[in-house]
Amino acid sequence: MLTTTEGIVLKTQKYAEADLIITHLTLSRGIIKTFAKSPRKTKSRFGSSLEPLTHAKITMVGKEQAMPRIIHADILKSFHTLRENFHDFVNMSKLAEILISLMPEGMPNKKLFLFFLNIMILLESLNPVRKTNSSLPVRQTGNGVNQKQKDSLYLISRIHLLALLGYAPRLKGCGKCGIKSFDFYPDSGTTMCKKCAIARIEKKVSPIKITDSIVKFYSHCLGWHIQTSIRLKPPKEIISTLSALLEEHLNHLLNRRLMTSEFLTKIQQ
Repeated sequence: MLTTTEGIVLKTQKYAEADLIITHLTLSRGIIKTFAKSPRKTKSRFGSSLEPLTHAKITMVGKEQAMPRIIHADILKSFHTLRENFHDFVNMSKLAEILISLMPEGMPNKKLFLFFLNIMILLESLNPVRKTNSSLPVRQTGNGVNQKQKDSLYLISRIHLLALLGYAPRLKGCGKCGIKSFDFYPDSGTTMCKKCAIARIEKKVSPIKITDSIVKFYSHCLGWHIQTSIRLKPPKEIISTLSALLEEHLNHLLNRRLMTSEFLTKIQQ
């Protein structure tokens, strides 16, 4: 069976001497694992089409129940600047890991595919280029968008992704009775008032304390289109607290820490 679709490389895994197993987010089949024969060889015809974050038109062959083999791939957009920038690559890898961890394989979702693609297009547009004497552009840092704004945009992207997957934490009102509360319980994925959280309070389970400003920013994140979210400029404290909240939320959802989070913790030590 021959299939052609658009795909974004989320993850690659070495197999045997020169083969690869690739996790793709595809337009027509959702998340799938594919097999590529000898792409790690110097003379491979696949070249860079199987690099992480690459958006390509891929042709596969194989039975539906088996892992399809890629026989052809044409790059539509390489997104090489996102791979070259450490901060961008780690944050995009975190988005990819969340997607792989929470989205079942083989379930087409055009909205999620376009969301992930548009996030990469938006972020790459924030990495400027300068012209040289040659016809090829060269990356240049400093385009009016500072690191804090990028941190905010990646946080907003994670919030949007969790919302699209149906796993966004609830911060607006107690998850049981709806009363306003600023105590977030990661194991429940929601804020809870003292009356509804009495069992947790008795067990001395500590909630994550949030503020009205965090709730308002979070509501804007969910309500605004991702393309206009660059206008949101929250203080560093909101970014830090909400990022930590999402980490704890994901830890309970997955019953483990994200590998990207573990990696960042190690390099920051």
